[in-house]
Amino acid sequence: MTNQAYSIETSRHAAGLAVADGQGFRFYSAHPLFTSLDGKHFHSVAAVEKAARRRENEFRPASRRQDSRGEVYRSWGL
Repeated sequence: MTNQAYSIETSRHAAGLAVADGQGFRFYSAHPLFTSLDGKHFHSVAAVEKAARRRENEFRPASRRQDSRGEVYRSWGL
């Protein structure tokens, strides 16, 4: 039997691995942002990717501002 594992990446992070377990895929987090998904079972790799993107979008910086020159900067205050 061969194991299937897929690297899950979002636009900004290497989120983790999706490993086939016979009835779907189990996610193993590689970045602290995705630990809430660690060990969860998904029916497809696409479902894992969707959950990772959703999680990443929950933690995008709330404010992006422009300075007087029109340069975009982020407020990192948490």
